[in-house]
Amino acid sequence: MLKKDESFPEDLTRLSFESIDRLKGEKLEVENLVLYEENLNPPNLDENLDLAGFQVDVEKDILKISPLEEYVQIVAVDVSVRKIGKTRNGVVCAFRGTIVLKDEYAYHYTRYGPFLIYIVNNKNFSCLTFKNENLNHRLGKTQVFMEKIFQNHVFKNLKDSIVLLDGCLLNQNINIKMLDLARKNNNKVLAFAKQSNIYINEKPAIHLLAEKEPPCILHLAKPTTQKLTHQSLGWIFLTKFSHENYGFRVDADQNLSFDEVVNVFRKLLGNEIFIQGYPETLRVAHILSILTNVEVLAIQRFLSEKYGIKILKPPNTRRMLFGPFGKWVEC
Repeated sequence: MLKKDESFPEDLTRLSFESIDRLKGEKLEVENLVLYEENLNPPNLDENLDLAGFQVDVEKDILKISPLEEYVQIVAVDVSVRKIGKTRNGVVCAFRGTIVLKDEYAYHYTRYGPFLIYIVNNKNFSCLTFKNENLNHRLGKTQVFMEKIFQNHVFKNLKDSIVLLDGCLLNQNINIKMLDLARKNNNKVLAFAKQSNIYINEKPAIHLLAEKEPPCILHLAKPTTQKLTHQSLGWIFLTKFSHENYGFRVDADQNLSFDEVVNVFRKLLGNEIFIQGYPETLRVAHILSILTNVEVLAIQRFLSEKYGIKILKPPNTRRMLFGPFGKWVEC
């Protein structure tokens, strides 16, 4: 289990309250908020990458692997964000982080939060600097900041585990110092991306595995070093781990040799449950980190009672124009 870290989550709690103190006297608009599923990426992470001319020998390059029945602890980390409301000066959002451990007998989890953050226009939050990014990019940068805190907590306090992260091992999401900490404690890091932006000749690269028998993997980085790895801190694979026709991009720590990465995949297959090709421990971490609509309402009530913030529900022009049909009309 996780050791006690005196700086966590107390530091997050302090940052949260210091941030929310700026809300006193503000009015909070609570309608038309972005849901947690919406893509909140920091700049430069949402570009599609087309590997034009990349050739795959289906028989040689796609590697069939088998589970390795050798026990290892599986750990998953995920962080979710919900907008709570908007002011004339910024946006209030809530973050929750979840750490799930799977041992030989059961799943164990710890949830932290929700932590409330008030992102004020043209002002910094902690070590983050917001320039002219749009709101979603600012939220994305803040989410990555929170994810790094949770990742560092796991890398520091757990040993001899396979650690599953959401997303990619890009230098915007993680840094060498954090990976060195994971390596020091003999943790093997894998990052599963729910959506891959890699294309080959304008077709999704993951389709290369559609007809292959699972479990199988395809290593993508070697023929396209400049294009694919300039921001990456890991090996880049496409994987298909179950018979449902789902595949995922998976990044593995670049400090491992190719054979070591394959061995990590085999141990993961031998210790994890895969549904639709996705590891169950990471799925549980995602589900438990989600902030529901009822919790968002509770947070809004808390802000109103604790800080005297006036909750506003701005007029809905669409509904005024189209009456009872307004909520069904899409722009």
